[in-house]
Amino acid sequence: MEQDYYSIFTYIGLWLLAFLVLSKICKFGSTTNVIVSTYTFFAVLAYRLMDNPFFEPNYQGLTIAPFIYLFLFVIISIIPVIKYDATRPQTLISPSFESIKYFLYIYLIVSIVVLPQSFSNVQEGLTRLMSDSTAGAEMYAESHESEAAYHSPIFGAFSAFHNCFFETFVFLTFLMYCSSQISKWYFIILSTIILFELLAPIASGLRTMTIMKVFTILAAATFFYPFWGKNIKRFFYKICFIVLGITLIPFLALTVSRFGERDAGTSGEVIRYAGQAPLNFNLYCYGTELTREGDRTCNLFKRWLGYSNVPEDVNETREVHAAMEIGDEVFSTHVGDFVLDFGVVTPFVALLILTLLIIFATHTDREKVYSHQLFLLYLVTCVTLQGSMYLFYYSFKENYAIISFLLAYIFLIIVENTSKTIQFTRH
Repeated sequence: MEQDYYSIFTYIGLWLLAFLVLSKICKFGSTTNVIVSTYTFFAVLAYRLMDNPFFEPNYQGLTIAPFIYLFLFVIISIIPVIKYDATRPQTLISPSFESIKYFLYIYLIVSIVVLPQSFSNVQEGLTRLMSDSTAGAEMYAESHESEAAYHSPIFGAFSAFHNCFFETFVFLTFLMYCSSQISKWYFIILSTIILFELLAPIASGLRTMTIMKVFTILAAATFFYPFWGKNIKRFFYKICFIVLGITLIPFLALTVSRFGERDAGTSGEVIRYAGQAPLNFNLYCYGTELTREGDRTCNLFKRWLGYSNVPEDVNETREVHAAMEIGDEVFSTHVGDFVLDFGVVTPFVALLILTLLIIFATHTDREKVYSHQLFLLYLVTCVTLQGSMYLFYYSFKENYAIISFLLAYIFLIIVENTSKTIQFTRH
């Protein structure tokens, strides 16, 4: 038992040390600061979880090495972000908004097709949550018993586009906010779409997808906030308070509905939900003898490359790898997902290579940074924040989202070099 506490305190100490050191290098409120603060927070919750008498027996046998591996993996992955925050370029070079608007108009049209169905689901789901104390658990069970069926192939294609390009939509939307000339109504319309994206998972009894989207929005905000004008910042604060109020009430209602009657109580279950990832990584991911050979994180890519016997979906993957000590029914961080798929060595070597490539691609000075460079840093931040308490968010069909990121990155490079550019100064 002493070894367990020694290990978790070492892990918390590493993140506190990183927070103190990086706070001197990067400004308070920077993206780096937000990432490290998030991991420190979840490390503390992990201690609270293993110290909870209801869950303590499940988290015994912790060792230091897995925590050091997890810490180093995350720190190395955000080195490009640290370099950016330490440099603090004073000018953001953006493509002409005429080019960006084409994508946003397409996304808005797709949203008009998709959102009416989402609005109907949100309205029904929130009504159930507010009127029935057990509705949250029932809605969660219903969402896992069957996948939502699309009304037509066209609707399915629109919905897939809407989901895959959400991160790109948020990035370009916040880039648009850098302009002081943006229409207030355009601001409201874009913010309304983001609000529905936050509410839709809650209305289906799911909290994790809402949290992942919050992390996406947080990642974009930390990068673009310094380039916004005072009026946009003021208006953004108001929108945040409104969205927070509208989202938080049903979120809390869902939490109480699903966990209020369990022995550990609502607070205990919330701690288990948010603090389990680093503990599960320590106990079940690091050093595992069995691997999924990429069946989760690279499922779609493996099928494209012609691999045989690749599981078709989440449930089939769980059946094929049922012998493993841990599945994706629980959280183990995005690092845990990669380690369970490929072992300890391969992901770390791949991380070093990928990090070097991103450092090269995002190299900048104190004078300027281009939007395509910022987009890469934004994606690194999204994966890192989302993986702090969950898994690798872009697994299975979400592999399509990785393709959408590549397309968006190429799009930004092309329009930066073929159209007029705009410069925004850090305030």
